[in-house]
Amino acid sequence: MPSKIKTIAKVFIVIAVLVGFGFLMSYQREISVFANSDDNPISEERISFLLLGQTGRAIGWSNAPDLADSMIVVDYRPQIGVVNLVSLPRDLFVTLGSESFKLNEVLRRGKLPELMEVLPQMTGIKTDKYVVVNIDTLKTVVDELGGIDLTLPEKAVDAVSGYTIPAGDNHINGDQAIWLSRNRYSPEGDFFREKNQQEMMRAILKKFKGLSAMEKTAFLFKMTPELGKLDTNIDFKELLPTMRKFGGVRLNNIVIDFKTGILQSSQVPYGADIAYVLLPRLGQGNYDEMRTYIESKIEK
Repeated sequence: MPSKIKTIAKVFIVIAVLVGFGFLMSYQREISVFANSDDNPISEERISFLLLGQTGRAIGWSNAPDLADSMIVVDYRPQIGVVNLVSLPRDLFVTLGSESFKLNEVLRRGKLPELMEVLPQMTGIKTDKYVVVNIDTLKTVVDELGGIDLTLPEKAVDAVSGYTIPAGDNHINGDQAIWLSRNRYSPEGDFFREKNQQEMMRAILKKFKGLSAMEKTAFLFKMTPELGKLDTNIDFKELLPTMRKFGGVRLNNIVIDFKTGILQSSQVPYGADIAYVLLPRLGQGNYDEMRTYIESKIEK
């Protein structure tokens, strides 16, 4: 039974971070898995970690593989069976340490420790745990699942090639999943991408839960090499007490788009160029509205 539970714990991490969901460095601290404090990121009451998905190398999607195309705070509440998914805007202009840059450069600049310190100000969620996954893994997982079914509220179109995934119900393969997770050619821009990334996480979880016991075992066996590619400071043993309660979880998706009025577009000097970025309406570094909004949407 312990080995089975450990396997389920690993699966939860894989499923939770496949999109997108990179961190180069961090510091670890000893955490009791039986502590019930809401400040404890790994306990019987909650599992919280920050996940970043790095742009893929192997399939040639980008010449900047150290950028993070996906940044999501995962906050699992076993008592109510809810996984809160909070997307962080990749174009959010931040100052960490002595440097100011778009949030998606946090890996390239080695600013993970600083980001972890600021995270509670941004989201109200405190954690020093992280998971990094290369987006290439998404293709492997989706294809091994036989594709996933998801519903798009609007069509996704590549502005260069014209490649399109129509609005409505779609069955997509691994290549399409990667393309969709990186597509931002929409009036919503990156918010369109963030919403699609979360929808794919929902579809992956649903597809896995629908497999038979034998099919789940076969899938886990095939995914074992992918587990070795994860960059994480989470000890799977810490998850065991909480993962015993993992079952019919529900995803609660939280995206801070323009409709909230919290963020606004701006232009800032960026090296020798001018870059379009997102800034809090209250001013750079003032995350009060952002945190308040997220806390109002979190289920716990």
